[in-house]
Amino acid sequence: MPVTSSAQIAFDTDPVSTAHAFDLANPPDAYFDDPSGYFRLLRDHDPQHRNGDGSLLLTRYDDVRTIWRDLTATVDKDDLFRQRWGDGPLLECHTTHMLFRDPPDHDRLRVILNPFFTPKAVRSFDEPVRNVCGELISKFEDKGGCDFVADFAILFPSYIFLDLMGMPREKLPDFIHWEHEVMRAADPKDRVAAAREIYAYLSDHKDRQKANPSSDFLRAIVTGEVDGRPLDHLEIMGMLYVLYVGGLDTVYSTLGWVMRHLATHPELQDRLRDHPEDLPAALEEFFRAFSVAITFRQVTSDYMFHGAPLKKGDEIYLPIMLADRDPRVFDDPHTVDIDRKSRHINFGTGVHICLGLHLAKREICVVLEEFLKRFRNIRIREGETYRYHTPSGFGVDYLPIVWDRA
Repeated sequence: MPVTSSAQIAFDTDPVSTAHAFDLANPPDAYFDDPSGYFRLLRDHDPQHRNGDGSLLLTRYDDVRTIWRDLTATVDKDDLFRQRWGDGPLLECHTTHMLFRDPPDHDRLRVILNPFFTPKAVRSFDEPVRNVCGELISKFEDKGGCDFVADFAILFPSYIFLDLMGMPREKLPDFIHWEHEVMRAADPKDRVAAAREIYAYLSDHKDRQKANPSSDFLRAIVTGEVDGRPLDHLEIMGMLYVLYVGGLDTVYSTLGWVMRHLATHPELQDRLRDHPEDLPAALEEFFRAFSVAITFRQVTSDYMFHGAPLKKGDEIYLPIMLADRDPRVFDDPHTVDIDRKSRHINFGTGVHICLGLHLAKREICVVLEEFLKRFRNIRIREGETYRYHTPSGFGVDYLPIVWDRA
């Protein structure tokens, strides 16, 4: 994407001041034309950047990785979520699930779910994942094109989630709407309203599953124990909620960027089609180049971090997509090179590494296998372009592609 001329002038004439003035919560208009330009600026001139609200934005791989692994920066967000949700069950649901708990609470909850997300366990999902993929492709494969995001990328992880959770697919429009509102609604009241809808539905679903579990996976959740006692209502709700938020937005966002790249690189399509043994390495490089998540931590005590004074309660933003394109770690980081030995942190690192990373990898692998098998010369429809959203994560919103039948 080209950088706008006004941004380029600022980058060239006063890069330090431009970097210091950046605010992730209120970025300049030029940021939306070329986020990577601002991120390079921050990485070079203000790597431990203070936003307008006092939070710290880290942009270098080593810094982001350090905070991910350093338990002096907590994932506990009780105070923040109390401001957002107020007191009550919605707050308690958000603050009891393992995404926002530190060890040992995190470990006691995670051990219940771990057996279902090992590489061996994920292999048992292969057939249903491939069936969902084929089902969706069959709706447009004879049309010569589709909006990859609306017609496939959003629906694919949503169907898998609903099937995994024993929920009816008729609820899909509601789930898509709630997910969008929670993740990206401009009005905080809309985010709260959507979160309440999700909570109410999951609470009813939890009661149905306790009465009659529909799978071993759900039985493990509703009958799970921690410290020799049954999980309570909020702990079960926290597990259901983290599964909901964890498997939808990141998978569809990553799929959008990967397909956009393939649609503009026909030679890579040909290589992966002719040499499927290269696909695992390609996936790892895609995960490096197209990280989409921004997580954050809260400081638990005063200390200095690479010269930046941190106070208890300060928030630290960890944009993984910046870390995984740090030229100090990756040569020519903005080039997708599937022969690269990638050591990305797309799924995090340390005790909070993504629970569903093996499932996410398998889902995206199946999608690429099926699209490359069925279609050739996948490309962006002539005269059109893609659209994406930022800064609350990076995701493609519209990707019009066409193809030739294989």
